[in-house]
Amino acid sequence: MKYKAVVFDLDGTLLNTILDIANPVNLVLKQYGMPTHEIENFRYLIGNGIGNLVYRALPSEVAESTLYSKVLESVLEEYQKHLNRSTKPYDGITDMLQNLANLGVSINILSNKADEFMDEVVSQYFSEFNFDFIFGARHGVPLKPNPHSIFEIMSELDIDSDECVFVGDSDADMQAAKNAGVYAVGVNWGFRGKEELLRNGADIVIDTPGELQKIFN
Repeated sequence: MKYKAVVFDLDGTLLNTILDIANPVNLVLKQYGMPTHEIENFRYLIGNGIGNLVYRALPSEVAESTLYSKVLESVLEEYQKHLNRSTKPYDGITDMLQNLANLGVSINILSNKADEFMDEVVSQYFSEFNFDFIFGARHGVPLKPNPHSIFEIMSELDIDSDECVFVGDSDADMQAAKNAGVYAVGVNWGFRGKEELLRNGADIVIDTPGELQKIFN
C-alpha cells in the first residue's frame, strides 16, 4: 500500500520552538515569585497543550489553586509576544517537505499548540508549502493522544488508516498514531528521544528528516 498522506506534529518535529515556549513561561513564573525551570526541562513539560504545560510548571499547591487560571492567562499573553523570536525549522525539514510535495503526498499538521497561534507560526516558516490541513488545539476537540483529529483529516482526504503516516517526537504523538491505526514515525531530533518513542508504539524512529522520504518511495 502506498502512503498518500502524512500528518506532522509541529513543536519538536518540524520546528525547534523550545525557547519561545520556555521563555514566556519562566518570565511569568518569575513575575509571580515562583521557581523557574531549566530550558532542558521543558522538553518533558511540553507536549499536551499549554494548559498542561503551565500546570506542570507550577508548584503543585499553585497548580491546584485558583491562581492557576491567572498564571495561564499571563503565559498566553507573553507567548503571543515571544512567538517566532527564536523558533527555527530543524535542519533538513524544508527539503523533506518539498520532496514529499514533489511526490504528490498530502502534507498536514496536527499540534496540541493553541489553534489561534498555528497559522502565524506555520506561515512564518513554511509559507511556500500548501498544507491540506493545519490543526491546533481547538475548543471542544480532544487533544492528542486522542485520535479524533487524525480521523478528521483522513475523512476529509478520503483515505484509510493504512494510507496515512503520523510523524512526531513525543509519547502523545505515538499514542495518537496507534489510536488512529496509522503508521507511527518517531523523530529522534525532537524533545523526547528514541526510548520514549519506541515505548509508546513507534513503528520506526528516524534520525534525520531525509529518512522519511524512503517510507514514501
